[in-house]
Amino acid sequence: MYRLPGQNVEKIDKRMKKVGKTDVSVIMPVYNTEPYLREALDSLLKQTNPNIEIICVDDGSTDASASILKEYTEKDPRVQILRQNHQGAGAARNLGMESAQGEYLLFLDADDFFTDTLVEEIAKKGNKTNADVILFGARRYDDLTGRSEHVPRYLWRKLLPVQEVFSRKTMEGELFTLTTPAPWNKSFRREYIQEQKLKFQNLPNSNDVYFTLMALGAADRVAAVREDLVYYRVNYGGSLQNRKDQNPLCFLEAYESVYKELTRRGIYEELEIGFCNMVASGCVYNLRTLHSEQVRQKVIDKLCSDRFLDMHLLEHADEEYDMPENINYLRGLPYAREVKKERERRQNYGAIRCIKEGKSIGHPVVTVVIAAYNVEKYLEECLDSITGQTLKELEIICIDDGSTDYTLGILKHYAEEDERISVYTQENCGLSVTRNRGMKAASGDYIYFMDSDDWLEREALEQLAGRCQEHDLEVLYYDGCAFFEEKDMEDVHNEFDGYYQRKGNYPACCDGKEMFQRMQKTKEYRTNVGMQFFKRRYLEEHHFAFQPGILHEDIDFTFMTMLMAERCGYWKKEFFHRRVRLGSIMTAKTSFEHIYGLMKSYVAMEHFLGIHSMPEEMADVLYDTMHTVLWRAAKQYSEMPEAQKYAYEGLWGLDKIQFQTLVREHTRITEKLFRTYKEKSEINRKLQITYGEKFDRGVEIKKLKKELAETRKELTKTQKKLSGIQYSATYRVARVIGFPIRMIRKLFKKAKEQ
Repeated sequence: MYRLPGQNVEKIDKRMKKVGKTDVSVIMPVYNTEPYLREALDSLLKQTNPNIEIICVDDGSTDASASILKEYTEKDPRVQILRQNHQGAGAARNLGMESAQGEYLLFLDADDFFTDTLVEEIAKKGNKTNADVILFGARRYDDLTGRSEHVPRYLWRKLLPVQEVFSRKTMEGELFTLTTPAPWNKSFRREYIQEQKLKFQNLPNSNDVYFTLMALGAADRVAAVREDLVYYRVNYGGSLQNRKDQNPLCFLEAYESVYKELTRRGIYEELEIGFCNMVASGCVYNLRTLHSEQVRQKVIDKLCSDRFLDMHLLEHADEEYDMPENINYLRGLPYAREVKKERERRQNYGAIRCIKEGKSIGHPVVTVVIAAYNVEKYLEECLDSITGQTLKELEIICIDDGSTDYTLGILKHYAEEDERISVYTQENCGLSVTRNRGMKAASGDYIYFMDSDDWLEREALEQLAGRCQEHDLEVLYYDGCAFFEEKDMEDVHNEFDGYYQRKGNYPACCDGKEMFQRMQKTKEYRTNVGMQFFKRRYLEEHHFAFQPGILHEDIDFTFMTMLMAERCGYWKKEFFHRRVRLGSIMTAKTSFEHIYGLMKSYVAMEHFLGIHSMPEEMADVLYDTMHTVLWRAAKQYSEMPEAQKYAYEGLWGLDKIQFQTLVREHTRITEKLFRTYKEKSEINRKLQITYGEKFDRGVEIKKLKKELAETRKELTKTQKKLSGIQYSATYRVARVIGFPIRMIRKLFKKAKEQ
């Protein structure tokens, strides 16, 4: 028994016999691998090349692993045991290296198993090339199914160079792209490792990354065996990979150490793009295999930190990366983090505070709810149009949604001038929450939701209330018109021109389902609540509310309130004036929040239809409506920059599943269809060209055939003329006269030949 500084190490086997040289030293950390240890050792003892030593380092196992190891040392002298207190695989491998005598080192895991020719292939390749590092392939073995499969990324054979020996100097930055940072699909020349003074890091996981990448990156001679020699076991409970949630940042610490050491040695530039690819792949893999959402967000925060960004991994052009989707995934994490913060903020609504409570003139006929956020430039025009209404029995509830400009000051000023105005303020919660709070405080017979940058015709509320009372309506729909803040806006957003003015005629009173079908049939179904007037009791009885935390909150709200209405109507009047301006939700550049709002609207609509049965004849129109919402989301998502598409990683739980299923997958299928249509169009275009060329050739052939027929006709005529000449007296006389001349020619020719 002997001890090393800081370690409790016992050398069990003293019967190890060295017979000649040892080709390969197998170093195997063992920690509670009782179910798999025998299979691993048996596959090593059956090697076709017996010149190996098997150094098993028991890392403080608490199961029967130690007993199994002892059994094998008694069975075969090539098996050795070293022991240490539990310190992890990195420390165990370092201890094994200190005792190794083989020409090559092979670091294997005790829960894997190996082909019979593993050692033979390594020794053969080492003897032939004297390589510092030897790469080889592996198969992934699924412990649940008992099936194995070839995994190309363990050794990218298609990327291997033609020359048998290569290095970073000949690989143009792609050396790290050939393989993974695992040590079990590589063998290392022992003297080379000693010269480089390389050790495994003492990390709970990813402790092999630094050793493997530094050994590979610094090597002057690298070779590869193009066969799968290891069976790497997955889907079982004992792997370090299954305990990553406990120490989730180890892989980043390892990559940072490699980056610093490669830079210190002055060889980083020769390995840069391959290192970028490997780190990106490793980061994405680690993120996607974490189980805890809290831990996952911790890793995302780290990947968004300056410490990670200082490695400049994400700054190359997309075409330089092998898998640009991994790079864009990492580039998208800051967007994901902002999405997560926004979701959390929207779920923790601050309290609302009353600044001034208004008093209506008698019982209010209409409650106007005005949500205001940073609209100091437009708010006065809006308030003037409400306070100046011909209907005086109003309750005006104004809620400042955490404005940072003078919006609240304007509201206070108007409240002093008009006692009907109540003013509230709150931290920014979004339009939905603000409207819902206003709806809850409302006491009028009817309720109208006013956007703080729009305005209303002065007689609108009086006429709308009168119309609803006349027909006993729960909802009244009417028209509006868009006006553009600037001339340039009209050119950029001409889709709003005429959008709010319906051309069709609709019933003054009918149920909501009929109104829905009629407006959808003419494509004049509009969701802007500024063109809707509600009976308050109707909203309360059905517990209608705007969906919190989203944009496009009008979509599902209008869908549900229209379909549930027993009495609704349409009035062909333009009361509403919609301002089209820069910075509004509708004109702002599409962001992830827009797409998320569309997706959540679709989900709410689907949930609504799951609860409330609709007539069978409405199936098509309901499908078209919902499909349009989802199509808009997918279209906008497809047009986003690639990095921003990964903002959905900031979602969690059901939200994330729904987004991936409804938007991301829908977009993928849609883009594939568009590509197919485009390819089909290109094929059709080429076919049309071919048909055109064929037609032209056909015309040319017909022309040639016609010319040939005419030529044949002329030839026939000529032959007839010749025949006539041959039988004429003149021709016969000429033949007789020319006979002597022909004979003389023949004699001359014969004499010449002789």
